[in-house]
Amino acid sequence: MKNRAISLSIVLLLIASILVSFSYMKVSSEEDLYGIWEGEHQGLELLFSFNPDGTCTLSFENTTNGEVYEYSGTYEVNFSKEPIPLSIRNIPQLNHALYTIIKCTNNESLVMADFVPRWRLRPISFNYDTSMNLRRAAE
Repeated sequence: MKNRAISLSIVLLLIASILVSFSYMKVSSEEDLYGIWEGEHQGLELLFSFNPDGTCTLSFENTTNGEVYEYSGTYEVNFSKEPIPLSIRNIPQLNHALYTIIKCTNNESLVMADFVPRWRLRPISFNYDTSMNLRRAAE
C-alpha cells in the first residue's frame, strides 16, 4: 500500500512538472518572423526582410560574381499548421508566387525549405542538406 502511494505521488509530480514546462514553452507567432534574416545557401548570400505590414524583400547575392537578385512582395504565414507554410505573392519581378515551409528553431534562427513556384509543390518536410539556415541580423 505504501509503495502504491509513493508511485502515485511520483506520477503526479511528473505530470505536474510536464504541465509546468509546457506552460513556459513559447509558441511561434508572426511577430517572431518580423525583422531581417541572413544566411548563406548554395553560393548565395541571403538577406530576407519580413515587415509587420505583410511586405517582404528577398535578396540573393551570388558570392562568386557579386550579382544581386532582389524580389519584393507580400507574404502570408500560418503558424497554426505544422510545418509552417510561407507564401510570397504579388512579386513584380516574377510572374508567379513563391511557396515554402519554415521552422522557427528559436527567436534568433529560422530554417526555410527551398522555394517552389506552385503551392501544390510546396515541401511537406525539411531536407536539412538543402534547407536554408537563417539567423536574425544584428540591427
